[in-house]
Amino acid sequence: MRLLPEQRENRAIKSHLDIDLKEVYLPVGRMLQIDHVRSIEEGVIVCEQNLLDRQWLFDIHFPDDPIFPGSFMIEGAGQAVAIWMWKGGIRGKPRLLKATAEFKSPVVPQDELLTYTAKIQKRQNICIGAVTVTVRQRLAANIEIWLAVVSSNGQRPAG
Repeated sequence: MRLLPEQRENRAIKSHLDIDLKEVYLPVGRMLQIDHVRSIEEGVIVCEQNLLDRQWLFDIHFPDDPIFPGSFMIEGAGQAVAIWMWKGGIRGKPRLLKATAEFKSPVVPQDELLTYTAKIQKRQNICIGAVTVTVRQRLAANIEIWLAVVSSNGQRPAG
């Protein structure tokens, strides 16, 4: 089922792990890249992004040669790491410190589903995620994400 952007923003977003993504400090509407959390373990999270809900993006990103923007994959990788941090009790506002990406294969509308698998290391209030992005068992990208968490007042949380 394809949702309009306003429907997507207002729906209750939950994974089978009973994580309400609206409770996590994440972007909303069209900038929310994660649709489903498949699994969370010690140091690993697997999330999914439904591309069928994002036809609007393919319509405007090279209409004659539609591909999913790499910048949105980087955003999705960061959101996956932020969800892992939140689920692990690291609360506050995530801030991107650094991102590097190597794109291996273009993602096209027919691919339907992106999977983000992040292996995460925690160093105080900083988490470093080595994220593989796959589509149809094909490697689309390798992304390294560094996120820090600041408290509501902009300061680094204690601990």
